[in-house]
Amino acid sequence: MDNLQEKLNFLSTLSFYANNGIRLYVQDRPVSPEQTVMTVMEEGSDYMADYVDDENGDLSEIRFDRVSHRGE
Repeated sequence: MDNLQEKLNFLSTLSFYANNGIRLYVQDRPVSPEQTVMTVMEEGSDYMADYVDDENGDLSEIRFDRVSHRGE
């Protein structure tokens, strides 16, 4: 799969979540699906997704945080 197709697939997935009330964050800032793709896939850093549930156990947020590697 090429890079453009991967970005489009990621954008489609994030848009689905956002359209269903799931909030997206990158580095603790609220972002749109488009902003998430631009940051996470184009910045060149490694990010980890953290899936956050609400008090009922339903997915409420996806938080992308930059991962540092040892020695950096």
